[in-house]
Amino acid sequence: MTTELATLQDLFSSSPALSEIPENASYLAGLPSLPLSDLLATPTALSTQSHMLTSSLTALAHTSYPTFLTLHKASSALLDSLSSLDTSLDALLVALPALDDAARTFARRVVLEQHDKLRDLLDVPVLIDTCVRNGLYAEALASLQAEVASSLHSMRWLLLNTLHEPARKLPAFWKAVQFLRRMQAMPESELALAFVSARIECLQNALQAVERDAGVSATATTDEGDTITGSSAADREKKMDLQAEDVARFLKKYVDVWREGAYDLITQYTMIFLARSTQHHHPSSSSSLLPAVSSPPDPAIKQTLPPTLLGLLLPTIRTYLRRAYPHLAPLATQLAYCSSAMARVGMDFRALVSPLITHAVVNGFARDIRTVAEREWSATLSNYSSPSPASKPTAPSTWLVSSSRPPPPLSSISLQPSSAPHVPPQILTTFSPLAVSLNTHLRALNRLRALAPMNALGGVLDALESALAKNAEGFLGYAKEWRGDAKEAEVIRAAGAAYVRVLIPFLRRAVVEGVFSSPWNTDDGRKGAAAQREANGTKGGVDGPSSLGIVLGDWECWLADAVPPP
Repeated sequence: MTTELATLQDLFSSSPALSEIPENASYLAGLPSLPLSDLLATPTALSTQSHMLTSSLTALAHTSYPTFLTLHKASSALLDSLSSLDTSLDALLVALPALDDAARTFARRVVLEQHDKLRDLLDVPVLIDTCVRNGLYAEALASLQAEVASSLHSMRWLLLNTLHEPARKLPAFWKAVQFLRRMQAMPESELALAFVSARIECLQNALQAVERDAGVSATATTDEGDTITGSSAADREKKMDLQAEDVARFLKKYVDVWREGAYDLITQYTMIFLARSTQHHHPSSSSSLLPAVSSPPDPAIKQTLPPTLLGLLLPTIRTYLRRAYPHLAPLATQLAYCSSAMARVGMDFRALVSPLITHAVVNGFARDIRTVAEREWSATLSNYSSPSPASKPTAPSTWLVSSSRPPPPLSSISLQPSSAPHVPPQILTTFSPLAVSLNTHLRALNRLRALAPMNALGGVLDALESALAKNAEGFLGYAKEWRGDAKEAEVIRAAGAAYVRVLIPFLRRAVVEGVFSSPWNTDDGRKGAAAQREANGTKGGVDGPSSLGIVLGDWECWLADAVPPP
């Protein structure tokens, strides 16, 4: 038995793969001490464990193969990165001597370029020392004073020129002003005025660059809406929108540049001069390290700074804002944000912007109606009216109505009070030109809905009524000049009744109720519109002696075959 055990140990120890691993050696050392039953069961147990391990590894390989692939890619990438790093380090070591030589060459070249200045600077002490040794004290002092004065003059010029540089920020300005104070170059008020003037000049240059890049300065005072031409109303609307987009883009950039420049100027002035004067009046241990301030800056500078800055913004806004219609809503939001930002530094100008926006809305809507709707109706009338007494005019039944059926009676042509303000009257579809004119006006109202401040109600209503009065007057002139048969005259009467009794009331109600959500059928609504007219500097209305009221009265008299009162 002893011989067999020795032979088993010899067998185990003869295999290097089994004996070199510590875990295997300890396991083999314990095998001889096991009973025979355990030794006989060991191969089966080992086989079972091997099978389980093989199955587990197989399952792991199937379920986690993306991890193995990612690990392989990461390891490969790491090796590539290390190789690249090693190559880059070798290249850096090779390039360092050349870089050192280039730096030395550059330093020598700079010294050579500044050789004359350096020699003059180094000769000053020698010259002064020579003058002192020879007893030429006056010459020594004069030479010293001349050099110092020249250096101080150059330094003062460079520091003042720093205030005019557009890219500089608060730290650079603070440093320049502190050196100017230490040099006592000028009184505090003059220094503050020089700073403000320099920064305002930089802001003006930046704003002029924006205006020059936009290419709008040459036509700043012209109303381009009145010169727009096109074969149809849609073409004119498209051209107006394109021009309005260009102006809106320019104003957006202009306001952004002004806001940044004005905010920086006020903040920098406050930090450099006003906070400094406060520390001068309330000294502390830290303020004793700063240069002494002879007197605080003139209060007039702080009082005139906001009006001066607003003078760079509001005239441009007043000139161009009306030409940006109907793209005014984003500009109004931007101006509100700009005003809120400037309110943090004590310059809230929202009350000044609101009337400008209202005026721009009214002016833009009036130009829209005048350029598109009014021209469309005038072109339609001119096409079908008689150009000369010798020519025969076009029959109204061929262009005023859309079908061969007789027009409805005058008593049935009216706007129903119960109809919705945003639903066009169905009866206008009987008269094709009126339907086209209505669509043109509705497109203008839809553009107005993008931004419709309540203060603009009176002005918008006046612009609409003025255009409608002009169109109604032209239509009435066409009706009075017609010399055809009675059937054609009835067509004109029906179309005229639809224009003055349906189209005009519907559009006025669409403005008041549909756009501004203000009641029109009540006395309060009419009083509100009248109040808006008075606030905008206009008077009158349909209920008063306005041009539209007079034309409507003339139409009703003509429809009733009555002579209008003088």
